[in-house]
Amino acid sequence: MVVGVVSLVMLENPQFAAECAAAPVGSCVPAYAAAEIERQQTSFLIAAYHQRLQIERQIRSLRSLASLWPVALGVLLGAYAPLLRDLAANSAPWAVTLLFPFSALVSERGLHLSWDTAHALAQFLLYAQFPLEGLLARIVLKHRVGLFKVFGQVTCLHVLAVLYLGLASGSLSQILGN
Repeated sequence: MVVGVVSLVMLENPQFAAECAAAPVGSCVPAYAAAEIERQQTSFLIAAYHQRLQIERQIRSLRSLASLWPVALGVLLGAYAPLLRDLAANSAPWAVTLLFPFSALVSERGLHLSWDTAHALAQFLLYAQFPLEGLLARIVLKHRVGLFKVFGQVTCLHVLAVLYLGLASGSLSQILGN
């Protein structure tokens, strides 16, 4: 029986054929068993390493996906944009300009857009402003997407747009002149 195991060992693993050729029959089996155990342990460690790499990739993918929350929130707010505009218009007309400065910006005469184009672009920006701001905040902030950082980024965009509107319409110069 031992001779059959040794011959099977030599057929499966020719590395031991040369070593066991001159050795007694019983001495090859422990060497092969030790090498086989080492091979199995190595393959187990390699499989565990690949599994750990796959889990780390999945975690990175989920973190990357989770960092897109400003875009998702922008899409949600974009769906409710007409309602938000109506609520802002009912409370104070200037609030619409603060909340949707890009829609007000396209109706500015300095852009030289026709009335139809300006109206269509204003409608498009009404829905697209918040998702675009979320995407821009995500791109600018990269992977450091925190609530206050995104809020500051979006606020900065709105302030710059309102400042431009004030400068382009001349209302800011009237305020600063007085």
